[in-house]
Amino acid sequence: MRGEDLRKGVITRKVSQEHRAALMKLFEKFRHQFDVWQVWDDLMYFCAAALAQPCQWVQAREDEYLRRIKRYPKDLQELFPTMFAEIVLAFEWEGFADILGSMYMEMGLGNHRRGQYFTPYEVALMMAKVAGENPTEQIKESGYISINDCACGSGVMLIAFAQNAIDCGVNYQTDVLFVGQDVDAVVARMCFIQLSLLGCAGYVIIGNTFTQPALGHVLMPSTSDSDVWFTPMYFRREWEWRRVWLQVGRLMDAVKSEKL
Repeated sequence: MRGEDLRKGVITRKVSQEHRAALMKLFEKFRHQFDVWQVWDDLMYFCAAALAQPCQWVQAREDEYLRRIKRYPKDLQELFPTMFAEIVLAFEWEGFADILGSMYMEMGLGNHRRGQYFTPYEVALMMAKVAGENPTEQIKESGYISINDCACGSGVMLIAFAQNAIDCGVNYQTDVLFVGQDVDAVVARMCFIQLSLLGCAGYVIIGNTFTQPALGHVLMPSTSDSDVWFTPMYFRREWEWRRVWLQVGRLMDAVKSEKL
């Protein structure tokens, strides 16, 4: 969905949280047999894998999916696609919002020992508007901009930046690269899912920012020592060509240095 379409459609329509409520009802079917946190963790993994695997196949993720899904009886296995559908519909209806983050906290799943308290979306949006400058000029000069949240949580600040970009007349899907990183694998995958469903190009790194910082160019991060999840929009034509030209530029620089 194009940024301008989001602005004209999803963002301006009356917000309803009926799909969040439907998702909560589906969770109730697991409570008597499974720990809610484990079900949430597995659901986030299944959703993230469903979004990532068609774009970049990773066998280890498929193996992990099979390991996780086997713990559930068949009748409960069949609920996970419906739960994913409710998440998709919630974003289709609500537009820009930290849906997964707010549900995560409402369900009492946050890790308080790590100081895991997610910023309310309205506060994040206000911060994006107050602190963020209009990126139009930088985009004209460089072709795109990137934004990095090194402790992204569920991605609320990145989502707020995307909405503010639209308010500034910027197509965040083609002109902004979103990068997130978090040591908590569950919330990092929540961030990946939300960025993916909102059509944000970028990636989320699972790892400690201090001991496993992102390496390489922002367009082409090193993935050898990191668990990196690329959003589907990262593979869009505009971003693919930018990576191609980056490689061409590197090749030309290498040729020049050899001649010198």
